[in-house]
Amino acid sequence: MAAEKSAITILIIDDDDFTRHTATTILKENLPYDVLTAPSGMDGVNVLKTSTVHLILLDVAMPGWDGFKTLSVIRENPLMKNIPVIMLTAAADRGSIIKASQYKVEDYIRKPFQPEELVSRVSKAIWEHWQEASLDTLSLDLDDLLRDL
Repeated sequence: MAAEKSAITILIIDDDDFTRHTATTILKENLPYDVLTAPSGMDGVNVLKTSTVHLILLDVAMPGWDGFKTLSVIRENPLMKNIPVIMLTAAADRGSIIKASQYKVEDYIRKPFQPEELVSRVSKAIWEHWQEASLDTLSLDLDDLLRDL
């Protein structure tokens, strides 16, 4: 019997092999989601162009495109701009946190992270995004109903 594909896909963009592997393992063992990975910001954006992704875990300090450059490219693309992003990084200085908030990131997880923290924050971000999307759909349906009256 073939494995059932999840309705939710998470993309981890991080240049560190250990972090990508650890986060992938933790998420797959604890949540019923698919996990994709990319070793750089540019590779991550390429994955986003070819895959449906519901949440991005994004490192800040990477060679080439850092997390903020990657985030700016994602936020400028109409097809990607609404994907929730959680920064997953050792860079937890005040300046980085403020800059991340300007890009409307969902959360900021500091490395090294605890498995329970990762699972909890990812679950929360997915849940909040699903609720927001559901409210947007309900609002559109209500607008259609009111127009028909």
